[in-house]
Amino acid sequence: MGVINASQRYPTPIRALARLGLALCLIAGPIHPASAGAWPRDKRSGFVSVASRVSATSWAGPHNVYSTVYLEYGLGRNLTAGVDIGHGISGTGKAVFFLRKSLPPTPNGHIFAGELGLGLIAGEPAIRPGLSYGKDLSRRGGRTGWLSLETTAEIRLDSGQTDFKADVTLGLNHGDRFKSMLQVQTGIRHGDPGFVRAAPSVAIKVGKKTHLELGGTAGLIGDKSYGFKIGFWRSF
Repeated sequence: MGVINASQRYPTPIRALARLGLALCLIAGPIHPASAGAWPRDKRSGFVSVASRVSATSWAGPHNVYSTVYLEYGLGRNLTAGVDIGHGISGTGKAVFFLRKSLPPTPNGHIFAGELGLGLIAGEPAIRPGLSYGKDLSRRGGRTGWLSLETTAEIRLDSGQTDFKADVTLGLNHGDRFKSMLQVQTGIRHGDPGFVRAAPSVAIKVGKKTHLELGGTAGLIGDKSYGFKIGFWRSF
């Protein structure tokens, strides 16, 4: 298997949505974490990220290359709608529309949310329920950050196959221009043992309303691959 292009992997409607996400990146504005997670978006505000990833199990390849588009939009009343286009837990293509409901923060600043997604995964109709947790963090010297946990189940309706994923992210804000993140990605694919990956990344402010994200992945358990990611974040 050689290099796989996103244009070969996804049908025309999904490629059109990817181009729409890229266009939004060019007109949008400042940000929070890479995705809001349990935090709701403010009403009539949004966030979009576009990224490309390369992964392999050795330098010689074969290499897997694909692109992702992630979009969120605040509807008010702690509701956030969005679209997630890229790869599912199984490694196959996905295009999922979702609606998330966030609960009011607890007195200690903990926040929880539930969501339901509908779309296509591996060419099959699918539903994607999920639960997420988040907490804003502060450190001495005024440095701030966040901790989040996002869990999802991808249930394909034709085959009945279900995959599970849970990601834990620790993020730190280093002033106005730089963010660092460490994510631990875990999952269980249908018929396969579970996996654990480390995914560190940084987000660098490169314009008034634009951040460049650079990151990598390394398999720790049940995954021998490693990879590289480059992407852009915008809020609007």
